[in-house]
Amino acid sequence: MNQARFAYAQARLQARHGLRPQEAVWRRLASTGDLANYLVAARRTPLGPWVEGIQSAETSHALESHLRQQFRHYVENVAHWLPVEWRACINWVRHLPDLPALLFLLQGEKAPGWMRDDADLGEFTTDSKSAVLDTLPGSDRAYLSKAWQEGVPLYDAWYEQWQRLWPAKSKLQSGLIHLGRLVRQHLHDEQTVALPASGHRQETLAAELNAAFRRYSFKPAAACAHLGLVALDLQRLRGELMHRALFEETTAVQA
Repeated sequence: MNQARFAYAQARLQARHGLRPQEAVWRRLASTGDLANYLVAARRTPLGPWVEGIQSAETSHALESHLRQQFRHYVENVAHWLPVEWRACINWVRHLPDLPALLFLLQGEKAPGWMRDDADLGEFTTDSKSAVLDTLPGSDRAYLSKAWQEGVPLYDAWYEQWQRLWPAKSKLQSGLIHLGRLVRQHLHDEQTVALPASGHRQETLAAELNAAFRRYSFKPAAACAHLGLVALDLQRLRGELMHRALFEETTAVQA
């Protein structure tokens, strides 16, 4: 039964993988001027589903919230393609982009308005650090709160919980271990290496994830590699959208 389910998942993943935007698409979109025209052009590309529903008049925070929510839904869909016992660890990936915001809250910082309005983060936004620590333990991110209070860096806590969610004694874990090393190294580099090298690091990670997607076909690691590539695409799309949105917001303030 699981073999048939993995075959079904792989067919869906291959189809979605083939729809990812090629470099020529990104270059063509980069030459588009304002946000309104960028959105019109993006809707005619494989990025169309990701920008569906976005209006050019939306704030930069609303744009970010939209992309985060889109990614969460996408991860949940991919998880449901796989056998039941693998869905929890795949679903856990949807929390990875939210870790900086959760760390911000755990450190006792006052939540900005956009965070309070976020469909997933809003439940943890309160006026005090203690309240946040009371709220997180009752959620599916309880392990993150506990580990952080014990001095474990949040990204390490996320990785530890991801491993805990793998089915015990499965022979399919080797690919996930490989991917875990790639992602942890990337996250470490993102936090310690100078910003100008970021584009090169992302290209390197994308190449490694592409190789892993092919290498671990019909295994849960293929799903995780695909989600990593989608996350990189959305990070790049976010940069393009935010560049234009923030420019227009700044221009409006100065007018």
